[in-house]
Amino acid sequence: MNHEIIHWACGNVRIEVSAFGAELRSVCVGGGDNLLWSKDEQFWNRVAPNLFPIVGRLKGDQFRFSDKDFSMKQHGFARDCVFTVVSNDRESLRLRLVWNDDTFSSYPFHFQYDVIYSAQGGLLWVDYEISNLDEDPMLYSVGGHPGFAIEGTLENYELRFDEKFVADRWLIYGAYYSGVTELMEVDCTLKLTDDLFEKDAIVFRQPPFGHVSLWELGGKKLLDFVCSEWDAVGFWTKRGAPFFCIEPWWGWADSWEDSGELLEKPGMYTLAGGALKRHRYGFGLMD
Repeated sequence: MNHEIIHWACGNVRIEVSAFGAELRSVCVGGGDNLLWSKDEQFWNRVAPNLFPIVGRLKGDQFRFSDKDFSMKQHGFARDCVFTVVSNDRESLRLRLVWNDDTFSSYPFHFQYDVIYSAQGGLLWVDYEISNLDEDPMLYSVGGHPGFAIEGTLENYELRFDEKFVADRWLIYGAYYSGVTELMEVDCTLKLTDDLFEKDAIVFRQPPFGHVSLWELGGKKLLDFVCSEWDAVGFWTKRGAPFFCIEPWWGWADSWEDSGELLEKPGMYTLAGGALKRHRYGFGLMD
């Protein structure tokens, strides 16, 4: 099914966004090529989905709230909903999803979820603005999942960080966290290989960095990625795939030990009645 494609530009940043999922389909900076990959369902059926109201997968694709059981697929339903364009002007492009009977049957909260695109300093900024339209508290997680275009083998690329760090990689087994971590030491550069992703994504919680860049070996920078307040980050690809994902998360998947009670789920945000919360990340080529 074809959905409306919205065009927006500011300065040297030009984007195309699908109303379906408010999903980015193209991001060009200056006269450069599209930073995002071109979808090929042989590898993955998404380009840059927006994740809400959960990040990752629930045990059995279910949770319990107020003594009732609810079903929800991995990464939530927003990526499969049609958003409404609220504004499209020189400052920003804002798309909105508001609760309805269908969403309420799987997520018992009255919400408003805005995805806002803006640009500054060679970066496209993505803001998630979550509003609780109820008087009672609301629980949610949110995140991004952009897939960036690469050519040839993954071994031709590396991630560069501003400084060296040591952090725990949270290991995934069967779509859930195993409870096991693996210490990784990164001396400013992480050379990418398919073997790094045999255990699924590389996930850091409370990552000790707010900026990472993707480079080709030999010195060409593909992009900068900036997020100052993420709760977790995932680096992910598939063997032989022409994309590499840098995923900013405010929340994460269940572990095998989780109870299934939404109020007990780690990584969830609690938003007071009538309150609004914003989360932000950006990518492009910094000036």
